[in-house]
Amino acid sequence: MRNGTYYLNNSGHRWVTFENGKRVRMQFETKDGATVTRSVNYFEAFGNFATCNISYKGKRINVFADTVLEDHLARLQASV
Repeated sequence: MRNGTYYLNNSGHRWVTFENGKRVRMQFETKDGATVTRSVNYFEAFGNFATCNISYKGKRINVFADTVLEDHLARLQASV
């Protein structure tokens, strides 16, 4: 069972973290107040910070841990 942090490249700016054999899961809030839980594909260094690469609405995006995600209502209103 994998546990801990594993680096994806030689420069060390991308890594994955496992807990109990599974990738770390993080909770994000949407603009309408709903909570969304996603597995982090990998973390990436961004200056003195780190971004999380997650899958959201069929796309892989890099977000900060405290990012408020676009909600489903805004997407539906934009298509009308």
